[in-house]
Amino acid sequence: MEATIISIFFSFILSGCTLIQTQQVTDKPEPMPIAQPLGPARRIVQQINAVWADRRESMLAVLELDARHIAMSGLSNDGLSLFNLTYDGNTVVSDKSPLLPESVNPEFIIADLQLVYWPIAELQKKLPADWRLEAAQNKRILTAGNNKQVEVNYLSADPDWPKAVELVNFRYNYRLNIKTISYELIPE
Repeated sequence: MEATIISIFFSFILSGCTLIQTQQVTDKPEPMPIAQPLGPARRIVQQINAVWADRRESMLAVLELDARHIAMSGLSNDGLSLFNLTYDGNTVVSDKSPLLPESVNPEFIIADLQLVYWPIAELQKKLPADWRLEAAQNKRILTAGNNKQVEVNYLSADPDWPKAVELVNFRYNYRLNIKTISYELIPE
C-alpha cells in the first residue's frame, strides 16, 4: 500500500497536477541541470512533503555530499527504498524501485534540493541563457524570460542549511515542504 502511494506521489510530481494557475506546459517534464557537488562533507536527513491541488504525499530523503560527489536515497516513511542516486560531477547514476513508474526521475528531486541549498553563483553556471535566479530576503526566484518558474521561501534562518523551506514549482504545479531532521558534518 505504501509503495503504491509513493508511486502515485512521484507520478503526480512529474505529471503537473494543477496547484496554481500558470501557463500550460505540454512538453515532457525536464529536470534542471545538476550543479557540481560542493563541500563540506555532510549527511542530511529530510522529510519532504509534496502538495498538489488534490493530494499530499511524503518521503524521507537521505543526502550525503562532499566536494566530489552527491549521493541521495529516497525512502517511504516506512523505510522502503524508493530510489538511489549518485553524481560525481559528470555522471548521474540512479536506480529506482520497480514499483515506481518509468516516468519518475530522481534527478528532479536533487535539482530541486540544489535550487534550495546551493550557492546562487554555482547554479547560474548551469542555467539556460534566458533563465535567471535571483535572491530576495528569505527567498529565491527562478524565472525563464518573464515567467516565474520556481519560488523558494526560507521559513527558518540558518546560513549553513535552512531547516524549513517551501519550494513552489509554477511550471509543473507542485509545492514541496522540506524539513531537515538532521544535519551532520562528516570527516572527509
